[in-house]
Amino acid sequence: MAQCPGQATSFPAVKREPQWTRGTRRRWPAWVLILGLLAPGAFGSVVLNELMYHPPEARDELQFIELHNAGSNSINLAGWRLTQGVEANLSPTNLPPGGLTILCRDQVAFREHYGTSAFVLGTFTGRLKHSGERVRLERRDGSVADTVKFTDRPPWSLAADGDGASLERRTPLAPGDEVANWGPSVLPRNKVAGGTPGQTNSNYSARPIPWVGEVQFSPAQPNMPFSVTAEVDAAGGVRDVSLLWHSLRESSRVTDQSVRMERISGEATHGTYRATLPGQPAGRLLRFRIKVEAQDEGVRWAPDPNELRPTFSAYVLANTNQSRIAEVRLINWGAQERPGSSLRARGGDGRAEPVRGLSTFVVLPTNGGPVLTFDHIRLTPRQDGWKVRLHPDAPYVGITTLNVVHEGKPRWLLAEPLGYEVFRRAGVPAPLTGHVRVWVNGRPLGYSLYVEQLNSSFLRRVNRDTHGNLYKLLWYGEGLEGQHEQKNNSALGHQDLAAVMQGLGSEKGEAQWDFIQRTFNVEECVNYFAVGQCLQNWDGFFNNYFAYHEPGPAGRWEMFPWDLDKTWGDYDGASPKYDWYAMPLTYGMNGDKEPARWFAQRRHPWGSVEWWRPGGWFSGPLLANPQFRTRFLERLEALCQTEFTEERFGLVIDTLAETLEPEVRWRALMRGGDPRSAVAEFQEDLASFRRQLKERRAVLLRELAKVRR
Repeated sequence: MAQCPGQATSFPAVKREPQWTRGTRRRWPAWVLILGLLAPGAFGSVVLNELMYHPPEARDELQFIELHNAGSNSINLAGWRLTQGVEANLSPTNLPPGGLTILCRDQVAFREHYGTSAFVLGTFTGRLKHSGERVRLERRDGSVADTVKFTDRPPWSLAADGDGASLERRTPLAPGDEVANWGPSVLPRNKVAGGTPGQTNSNYSARPIPWVGEVQFSPAQPNMPFSVTAEVDAAGGVRDVSLLWHSLRESSRVTDQSVRMERISGEATHGTYRATLPGQPAGRLLRFRIKVEAQDEGVRWAPDPNELRPTFSAYVLANTNQSRIAEVRLINWGAQERPGSSLRARGGDGRAEPVRGLSTFVVLPTNGGPVLTFDHIRLTPRQDGWKVRLHPDAPYVGITTLNVVHEGKPRWLLAEPLGYEVFRRAGVPAPLTGHVRVWVNGRPLGYSLYVEQLNSSFLRRVNRDTHGNLYKLLWYGEGLEGQHEQKNNSALGHQDLAAVMQGLGSEKGEAQWDFIQRTFNVEECVNYFAVGQCLQNWDGFFNNYFAYHEPGPAGRWEMFPWDLDKTWGDYDGASPKYDWYAMPLTYGMNGDKEPARWFAQRRHPWGSVEWWRPGGWFSGPLLANPQFRTRFLERLEALCQTEFTEERFGLVIDTLAETLEPEVRWRALMRGGDPRSAVAEFQEDLASFRRQLKERRAVLLRELAKVRR
């Protein structure tokens, strides 16, 4: 066998007790199971054995594909190829029986992270898509040795989609194209690239294992029996199906209880099983999982212990919510996650997040529907509330990460959703927002605002490519890189930002306008700045926004709004009446100068006027370009004639007032305050928004008329 310098040449044999995952609704074809039992190696000797397709922290250089010789003879891989997903021509190497070998995207990065014990045969070109694709292994004669088409959605593993686990094949005796034959590797505690390259798969089984299909359970009503049913397949027949469960009341260690599930229909090879648990008091969390033991000693767990959610869950509560907004309960069952807490990533200088959470997010909808339980989630305290991180396959109203804002001025809980609504009506992608009545660990806190986090889920929702670069603009930091916080693709650096800034600065006149049209989504950026003028978003030209760069050579730049609490006439040191209406039309562009004041105000890094900022990285050159500026002013005037009017947007303010006034009273009671004074403050805040809508619009139309003259 050919050897590579510095590489190990041992190929560990497959000898490990399996760990099991939830299957799919697809049943193993009978001929597959029989052939697999009778004819080891029937699906080809060399198989695709493990895929690391989405390493955490955007470290795609750690992608790898593991091959395994499941046959009884050595196989010379000369002329073998990977032909779909990624491409590789395999070198002439003899892979012995039981042998494992790796094809990776970057050998140096792979060895730095995983060490040198795994045998690396070579590299592949291209990149495995995070959303999933087909991978195909061909023999030297062009015939297909093995293939798998994976995705990033259930029933495929969620843990393998950027949370550290790899996709492991369960047995070489069943097809690679069956999702039931794949499961996640052992889930790391923190978000670092894991897997078992060069080792026996943690999911390995000597034969095809049982399958658990659709699992259904009744709503968890207080003190009522709780039923669970599951479809089960086992080629050689089922020996036992059991439901392991426990009930949580508070943060404490619990021990699973076991209940036998009885077959209520079907046969021993394919049937439906049911178990009923005793009723539980309100406020308990039921967690349960299913264990299937086959006659041939194969075992499967559902869910897989290595998944992000290792149990099914149901919160025991009757939905009595009669308010106009949903009621949510945030519950932490273990050590509270601390903001920014992380551990050093293995094999790198980055820092890794925890993978699995210890909290539960419960929603009581307003329509009397079933209580929604989001379990094993991360709940992180933040300065003004909490960050709620849900799982990608189970979002709330389309959102996977919510910023639940509870503290700060009550006016800010109104300014943000109203501001984002103007952006949306103008055609700018903006976070979803809403209000919910919040309880934390059994304590009622009153209504709060939730704001969608700008992340890959947001990009997917607004039909943007999730592989694009996303930057958060900060007011602090040094220079271009210091003020642009990378929110994804950190390994790529800031090269695209440096390139666009160089282009904006080096081109002049028509050449600059041509560059802007090629490089920016002009319509979206024009809309962004026009709405910023309507809202007097003084903080959103220089900082407090996200910049997004679409991938590919022709990818364009866009701007997404963020952090709109101090808008609608509010700024540091603003009048309590929020009666500031006069932010100039030149604000944010190169050449704009700080307004003169005859008395000194509180100093800040840019001068003496609290709301003034110099031109931003994007706003400065874009708004100073004559052609871009013409379109910006035209769009601003159009908004003042359509969306930003008392007749049209006033209805939005009125609807918000009607929805939230009862919540203002309830929140005041929960906090020991005076409901009447709270409602009076609420009404005055709403009046200030109506004044802004009227007076700011009048100022804009007056200034636009001067520009036309």
